[in-house]
Amino acid sequence: MNVSELRVSKLRLYLFEVINNITANRGYQINANMLSNKIDDYSLDKIPTSSMVEKWVTGEEIHRDVYSFRSRKSYSQDTIVNLTNIGFFEQFENAIKDNNKKGVLPSIDGIESIECLNCATMNSTDGKQAEFDIQIQITYKYKETEVISIWKKLLQKLILRVTLENILKEMK
Repeated sequence: MNVSELRVSKLRLYLFEVINNITANRGYQINANMLSNKIDDYSLDKIPTSSMVEKWVTGEEIHRDVYSFRSRKSYSQDTIVNLTNIGFFEQFENAIKDNNKKGVLPSIDGIESIECLNCATMNSTDGKQAEFDIQIQITYKYKETEVISIWKKLLQKLILRVTLENILKEMK
């Protein structure tokens, strides 16, 4: 599978658009599972959670992925710097909510929604920089592979045929 086809890659591209809409800074990077030491860089880290949300009798499944979206920001005793950090994440969360309402979602097959599960929290600081973290969840319809789909259809036809045969036997 090509890396650009992965859900995390598509989510990453979506997050570039969100961040570009709320800040003029274009000198940042969104890494995967690695937050650099550079101020205003980000990391998108998958959180191990149960992916199954719902499974219907029809075979359709709703899944979710949960990610930790981390950032390194400037930090000081200056209140304005820290308010700016909090403000960024407030804007980030609002942009995700607005996009979700408008149907502007990552280009992930079957995606139904994206949401921030919490407000950003500061995880650590060394007095000059701080690491912030916000959890993001995507919910999507699980697409089964074509081979599984074909086998499922064959099995359904077989069950229907056996059921019809049993009904005809009972009618005789």
